[in-house]
Amino acid sequence: MTEFDVLITGGSGFIGSAIARYLVSVGKSVVCMDAVDQGRLDDIDQSQVNRIHKISGNVLDAEFVDQWISRCGRVIHLAAVVGVDEYVTRPHDVLDVNILGTRNVLMACLQHNRPVLIASSSETYGLNNGILEEDSDRIYGTSRNHRWSYAISKTAGEHYAYALGRLGLTVTSVRYFNVYGPQLDAPGQGRVISKFLGRIRDSLPLMLVDGGHAVRTLCYIDDAAEATARLALELSPDCGYNHSAVNIGRPEPTTMRELADIMIRLSGHKAGTQEISGKEFFGEGFEEIPVRVPDVSKLERVINFKARIDLEEGLRRTLDYWGLLNPETNQDTSLSSSPAAVVPMVRPHFAPNGVLLQTLHRSLATGQVTNGGLHLRSFEEELAEYLGVPDVVVLSNGADALTLGLQVLGRKGKAILPSYTFIATLNSVESAGLEPIFCDIDPETFTMSPTALAQILDQERDVAAVIPVNVFGVTPDLPAIADLCRQGGVEIIYDNCHGFGTETHGRRVPQEARLQMFSFHATKVLPAVEGGALVGADEELLDLVRKLRNHGIDSHNPSASGLGMNAKMDELRAATGRHVLRQFPEQLEQRRYYAQQLRTFFQESCHGALIPQRIPDGVVSNFQNLGVLIPSASQFGLKAAITALHDRGVECRSYFNPALHTLTRARSYARYPLPVTDQVWNSLLCFPIHSQMDPQDIDQVQLAARSVVDALVMQQV
Repeated sequence: MTEFDVLITGGSGFIGSAIARYLVSVGKSVVCMDAVDQGRLDDIDQSQVNRIHKISGNVLDAEFVDQWISRCGRVIHLAAVVGVDEYVTRPHDVLDVNILGTRNVLMACLQHNRPVLIASSSETYGLNNGILEEDSDRIYGTSRNHRWSYAISKTAGEHYAYALGRLGLTVTSVRYFNVYGPQLDAPGQGRVISKFLGRIRDSLPLMLVDGGHAVRTLCYIDDAAEATARLALELSPDCGYNHSAVNIGRPEPTTMRELADIMIRLSGHKAGTQEISGKEFFGEGFEEIPVRVPDVSKLERVINFKARIDLEEGLRRTLDYWGLLNPETNQDTSLSSSPAAVVPMVRPHFAPNGVLLQTLHRSLATGQVTNGGLHLRSFEEELAEYLGVPDVVVLSNGADALTLGLQVLGRKGKAILPSYTFIATLNSVESAGLEPIFCDIDPETFTMSPTALAQILDQERDVAAVIPVNVFGVTPDLPAIADLCRQGGVEIIYDNCHGFGTETHGRRVPQEARLQMFSFHATKVLPAVEGGALVGADEELLDLVRKLRNHGIDSHNPSASGLGMNAKMDELRAATGRHVLRQFPEQLEQRRYYAQQLRTFFQESCHGALIPQRIPDGVVSNFQNLGVLIPSASQFGLKAAITALHDRGVECRSYFNPALHTLTRARSYARYPLPVTDQVWNSLLCFPIHSQMDPQDIDQVQLAARSVVDALVMQQV
């Protein structure tokens, strides 16, 4: 038996003292070792004070460290020199304490067979701007830039820990992502929130370094302390995180400008913000990291823990501690109609990692960035395999794909398309030299109505093509449309921009269309930044599209080159598309799960005021968008509903707005009545749906929807 349960080095520091409080609250005895007692434990409850033993000592004193580790059951090693100001101005102290001190702790733990958790940092990820998993690669700046001394020191500590793990040491490391709280630093000192506190206290503008565009996540101290303590207490040779790292933080990204805005709102601060360069603010050697966002799924997996305190509540507590909270905002956050952040309608999911960034870097470094390189060819092959087709032609965007598809069909005359689609569909029809005619839609699926199409085909001659459109991931009634077109000798080219990943009767590529196209725009379920693709069974047509996308150049017979365009996808976007495609099946299943949660809520909890799009039998939607009808919208107006939802933290948009037949240039194309189109585009909103959503996002959308429904029903929007 040991005298004490846990030794915490740096135990009187911001995180160490919070961990100590948690440990004694669950009945553990704790030794807090620190070079200086900062007084953060002076107010601990008298019933628990006997469980904390404070000692003064330095981790650079190996004999002292060894003596105390021998008396404790396990160790949490936090002692370090931290903070941007410190590692820019005192890099030698950072390296000494963080490397040599960590070595002393690790060697003593190995000697006495003590499990040890060491505190690392998100800084170890260096210049990696991806969603940071524990095994993500990292890149550091030049060794002449002292800004990297802290990251290197923490990385060295991790390497030493895992090396000793091979000798029998039970060890894990935790990487903190911007832990904050009331006792972090005195206002005006240390890290960004504390600096903002100082400016609020002094009625000065909050300084936004380089515009405040840096993206971070912030984790409240109580959550970080509990997660660390539980990881330390459950650490064993057989646990799922021995000899590895665990990220501790929250997944929601926040810019420094957004952080400042929230603190200004909660404090009632009147001086606003002021921009300043990083060099001027921090001095020579400052190097900003644009984005640093963790993947925290491992933390949930190994100890079933998720941070509970959101950013607004954490900032509210912090401001209140320093007497800077505006009394008018000092209320239960559950009563507030202003959430910390708005859930956007669209959030592209690229999940960049070190492999992707290195791939992009390699393309840029070698100059192999376009003209049908390895990544474009591989992207086409991998798409064909996923879709279950022999060939795919990848193009610069979905609009070019549709335009070239119409051109290679070689038909002249009229083209029938819905008015309820994005303007790119109309532009492609006109660019291909066809005369548009608008067709009405189904009132429940919002896709082309076969009944309305039949009426037009009965009346019109010289119809060259029908262009049904996938709407929000829902397939039109293609068999019925194909029967009608077959009778009149009309080609079908399917605008499937919304449909990548949708399955219709088990197929990812419906067979009724001569050609069909997809979009890989950033708003789509498979984002490649920009891009599109054309698919069809006629290999000659696809070969012709390949020729046309490269200015019409005939590589086999240059003198036979014809009219074409530059519709090639470059290597950078192709590499991005390949990266996203590898993750796509898993991401698509998540998206479907989120969509089903929201659709069920709208159907069962909104009194019939919100009616989700109908998905026909045999269709498994990708839920490109989450379209919802508001039947009573004519009484209140969609703009009022959009504003009310935004006020409650949810961004919704009116799609497709405006309907194409309302465009001045396109009114003559509305030769046939479009009553359903008019009704739908005046009463439909798209709610947020992403490929990765936090449960908090789902809750926020549901609460906002229910609140606005109640307001709409009572005519109070």
